[in-house]
Amino acid sequence: YGGAVISYDWDTDPEKREQIPDFYGYVPSNPRQRSLVFATMVFFSAGMMMIRCLTIILLGMIGIGWALAYIGLDLTLYLALKMLRGDF
Repeated sequence: YGGAVISYDWDTDPEKREQIPDFYGYVPSNPRQRSLVFATMVFFSAGMMMIRCLTIILLGMIGIGWALAYIGLDLTLYLALKMLRGDF
């Protein structure tokens, strides 16, 4: 939910839409379509979180080492990308 709210707020900010119109503007101006895009973003992120949790559970059922390896690899890739991009 949090990611959807932040993306929605950033995309609907008039100043950002004016500065970089090619990047911002995927949320339509029509209120009904805006609600649909927001609901879709929330359900998509919830679905992705459910897939990740189920992956960890299934790997844990195979063996705890597999689940820990998945989590470790995921965190390592995340932190490596953050360092490469200079996001710290």
